[in-house]
Amino acid sequence: MKRYINKAVVVVLALLTLSISVFAQPNKARYSDKVLEQGLKVFPTSLQSDYQGIVESTIYNVVLLKNYFPNANYKTIVDELNSVAQGNDNPVIRYKAHLASMYLTYGSNIEITPTEPGYDPEKIFRQIAEQLEKKLLVSNTNE
Repeated sequence: MKRYINKAVVVVLALLTLSISVFAQPNKARYSDKVLEQGLKVFPTSLQSDYQGIVESTIYNVVLLKNYFPNANYKTIVDELNSVAQGNDNPVIRYKAHLASMYLTYGSNIEITPTEPGYDPEKIFRQIAEQLEKKLLVSNTNE
């Protein structure tokens, strides 16, 4: 079991490194379908990790993946994010998982702008939260 976990950690870290280097490219047309394919394959498993750092960084990378590949099918990842949002022990991770799930579900109504250099995960999640809040307030005032 420990060997499986170590292998999973190495795979996740390799994918995260690859995705960060790919996301750092200035032209979206250069993004590889291989990154999307691997992300859709590995991220649901990474969200189930016992290591909170892996779960949190996976949530962030899921948001970036959706930002760069908006038309992909994220149903499996959304299901895992909802599970994390309901069952994780860490309230910060639960909140980020919920925001990421909302972004994947309603991404066409939410625009995030990753900043360079180093992409600030907290800024990305604030952008999602602020836009959701504005949309909810606007929709509640029309009722």
